[in-house]
Amino acid sequence: MRERGSCEFRGTVLIADDHQVFRMGLAQLLRRHLKVKKFLEAGCYAEAMEHLQNKDLTLAIVDLRMPGLAGPKGIAQMRQRRPEAQIVVLSASDCREDILGALAAGVHGYIVKSQQTDQLIDRLRYILAGEIYVPPILAERPAETGPALEAGRVQPMQSLSHRQRQVLMGLVEGKSNKEIAQALNVAEGTVKMHLAALFRVLGATNRAHAVAMGKQLID
Repeated sequence: MRERGSCEFRGTVLIADDHQVFRMGLAQLLRRHLKVKKFLEAGCYAEAMEHLQNKDLTLAIVDLRMPGLAGPKGIAQMRQRRPEAQIVVLSASDCREDILGALAAGVHGYIVKSQQTDQLIDRLRYILAGEIYVPPILAERPAETGPALEAGRVQPMQSLSHRQRQVLMGLVEGKSNKEIAQALNVAEGTVKMHLAALFRVLGATNRAHAVAMGKQLID
């Protein structure tokens, strides 16, 4: 995992977007600010899936509206194809349903394209440091609950699996993703996928928010 403050990105980055000019511009930004040296490009979902077989691939930046990508299901298939790679959605959509769907599918972050250049780079650095980035716009809109959580019929903790509760406990205890993974004897990528599910069930907008909610639920 690349640490914050590292001067050079290791591995290959896949930029999957159907606009060639956008791919070129993003590649230049990553080359300049994150010192990325190797890139792969895809203009459609099928090409992206082929590139995910590249053993040197460590980061995939994907447009949610890319031709052939069937929403969260397609993202989940990308995660299955290359579970060790970090997958980030970079989309023009700030729709709550799109964001939550992508997070539930296991992405490591969802960035809205309207971000300024410095914000985009900061968010990517945050993700590369091992965190899951959730856009703050989720906190600005009313949370939508699934059928199981409506009318208080099921409490949030009851909606979590046993493993998700363990991950939440680790968060509350202040453990890092790596420490939680070691304690549960699972891969760090698995912890990140559980975190994405936790964020969706709890309606949390970031790690600190999830910790605060977790403390309330556990107490």
